[in-house]
Amino acid sequence: MTEDATAVPTNGPIASGNTGANILDENTRLYYLEAMGIQCWQSLQSIQEIAEDAVSVKTATRTSKPAASDGGIDHAAAQPGDWPTLEASIQCCTSCQLHATRQRALVGRGNPAAELMFILLAPDSVDEEAGLICSGEADTLFSKMLAAIDIDIKDVYITSLIKCRPPLNHTISPREIMSCNEHLKQQVELVKPRHIIVLGEIAIQCLLQKQQPIERMRSDINSASADASSLNPLGSIPLFVSYSPHELLQKAELKRNAWMDLQQLQKLIHQD
Repeated sequence: MTEDATAVPTNGPIASGNTGANILDENTRLYYLEAMGIQCWQSLQSIQEIAEDAVSVKTATRTSKPAASDGGIDHAAAQPGDWPTLEASIQCCTSCQLHATRQRALVGRGNPAAELMFILLAPDSVDEEAGLICSGEADTLFSKMLAAIDIDIKDVYITSLIKCRPPLNHTISPREIMSCNEHLKQQVELVKPRHIIVLGEIAIQCLLQKQQPIERMRSDINSASADASSLNPLGSIPLFVSYSPHELLQKAELKRNAWMDLQQLQKLIHQD
């Protein structure tokens, strides 16, 4: 998959500072899966210390960072209330290690007042080079998919859970998700979409904290009788899930199910 899923690599099977048989087994499993280039999912609640560490890092950043040169405004510590401030905050963010390897952070693209908001996992190398989330072949395919249900890609808003490109063979960590989560919530508040559509199995699992296959989540969340808004950690906005363009480019056999999802999404939109 071209979605670079991405836990922080250790220098060996045993992560420093961890003790106990269960932790040893889990770290060993993650180590060898990463060595084979296999993407993994991790729960935000798996290690409580990660959340505490993330809070302490943000606090230290706010208290130790020197005053910004543009009138003394510290964008990294600011509470974004508009798009320019939010984008500046994301570009200055150093809350996780991904900032050290990025060329640029990608905020999002499309209509900032769209009724449909699509969320992918993270930018890939093609996106980073182009400066556009869901670019290249993924953009071409996704544009055609939306056009098939009479939607112009320029009329929707597209963003990602993680704003910086993760390195290859890097599993998304709880800290990285939490670091970007506040930015994503602020985007939702600014766009105010009528529907949120999460694309890609790993993105869905990370956002919803459910280690279930995408086929199961499509059935549970997208069914006509499901109240998916109650599952949405980003607010009470109705939720929908499907395959990402990157998954469809890798596995063409999934396109039939993706087309069924699009038709169902079209019905939901028309019901509003």
